[in-house]
Amino acid sequence: MNTASNSELVALVERTVGALKGVTLPLDMPGANELNTTRRQLLAQLESRILPHLRETEVPTIVVLGGSSGAGKSTLFNSVLGEEASEAGVLRPTTRTPVIAIHPSDKRSMSRHGIGNYGKFVEVAGGIPGIALVDAPDLDSVDESNRELSARLMDSADLWVFVTTASRYGDAVAWSTLETARRRGITTAVVLDRVSERAFAPVREDLVSRMAQMDLADSPLFIIPDQGPHEGLLPANVVAEFRGWLETIAARKMGEALVDRTTAATLPHLRTDLTVLAEAVEMQSNAITDLKDKAREATSAPLEKLATNIEHGRFGRGAPTTSWLSLASTGGPLASLVAGRKPGLFAKRRGGERDNAMSAIFDAVLSSARVALVQGILAARGNVETAWREDIANLDELAKAASASVNPDEIADRTLAAWARDLRASGSKDNAWLSGVGVAALIGAAAGGVAGAQKAAAELGYGSQVEAARASLASHVREALDEVTSAYTGALDEISVGDARALRLRASELLDIEHMVERA
Repeated sequence: MNTASNSELVALVERTVGALKGVTLPLDMPGANELNTTRRQLLAQLESRILPHLRETEVPTIVVLGGSSGAGKSTLFNSVLGEEASEAGVLRPTTRTPVIAIHPSDKRSMSRHGIGNYGKFVEVAGGIPGIALVDAPDLDSVDESNRELSARLMDSADLWVFVTTASRYGDAVAWSTLETARRRGITTAVVLDRVSERAFAPVREDLVSRMAQMDLADSPLFIIPDQGPHEGLLPANVVAEFRGWLETIAARKMGEALVDRTTAATLPHLRTDLTVLAEAVEMQSNAITDLKDKAREATSAPLEKLATNIEHGRFGRGAPTTSWLSLASTGGPLASLVAGRKPGLFAKRRGGERDNAMSAIFDAVLSSARVALVQGILAARGNVETAWREDIANLDELAKAASASVNPDEIADRTLAAWARDLRASGSKDNAWLSGVGVAALIGAAAGGVAGAQKAAAELGYGSQVEAARASLASHVREALDEVTSAYTGALDEISVGDARALRLRASELLDIEHMVERA
């Protein structure tokens, strides 16, 4: 491949990595977990397998030792290297942070390698130049993060070596993993560990037959004889065949062929997986839009009910009207206002009493409005949560967090306090019976629906102010319900799924990559 085409290929792969990092599948929807795993798998393949070999001409072959717990991976790893580079022991899980053993001569070429994201590099004098040997966590580890690491290291491998034992090679996890590796086009080898002399022939025959049935007949098979109870490294002669094979791969540049073979097998899957991911991202993006619409629809009925109550003056019924009748009846402080008799000099001194009476009636209106508003907010919150609960996505945690941010009492108090401020700031002037404070309370009581207050306000020429007050209340109530809606839509706004179009474009460009690889 010439320099220009290689440079173009690197740029294409880097853009694909960027596109993958720019998308997520945050909603818990059917298939999302599997597709998120696919996304991580693609990133591992591109960053740790393909890009390093495109950027550097002399990059070591990544050989990953994987397998089930207790298979002896770390012991084999250390024995091949001739020193204790990775901790081995009887406690499971033993391997936590993957160890990547490299020869000192490969330090520079591995400095930017993506596999460093998954483990720690260890320079080993007994390492094999041109081979980076990785001791991976157990595939069946009780620790989920270990299993995830093991899977990502398989994706990163130029050569994946499955290590199992004579007693466990038939386990379902062994064959499921080998099938996964084969399906992904990962070049594999098998090491059968701890094989007794008596079991050697039948176990080898059975394993070879199984491998052939899985189209792995060409995969190398190494058998490590059982050494009985022992500590430390295996004898050098026991691992000599396996180490010699790795040395041959490095010396004859067979690693490059492995890389080309694995890459060629991987690229078609990459393109398909990118397209599937793009569809999933679009589905999640559409789901977020739909959930926002459901939140808005869920609050519309409570808002409409409150608007109807405001329009028909229903907050003035009951206690507010009773209070008006008591305070405006004969002998009450508001009697002269109802009768239209302007107070004399002595009565004028009782103006504060009339203001207080009018404010008491308005407070009763506010109390009635508060009850209705709290109920409306609770209904809106409940409607949203019901709508979300019935959605295909599992939104329990998101709904719980959004719900916790909605405090009905606090919203109602804030809303009605804002309305009361509007009334006081409307510039209501004193009249013969009430000061500006009393006039504001009269207008508020009339807007709330107290019939006697409505009549008195009209006779005093406050009809337009009452209509304005009612409109103000409706506006504030609408803002209160919008606040409830925003608590839920805002939680969705925090979710970013990324751009599906970028994935589709990268999938298209990967077709060009395949052609480049074929021509290389």
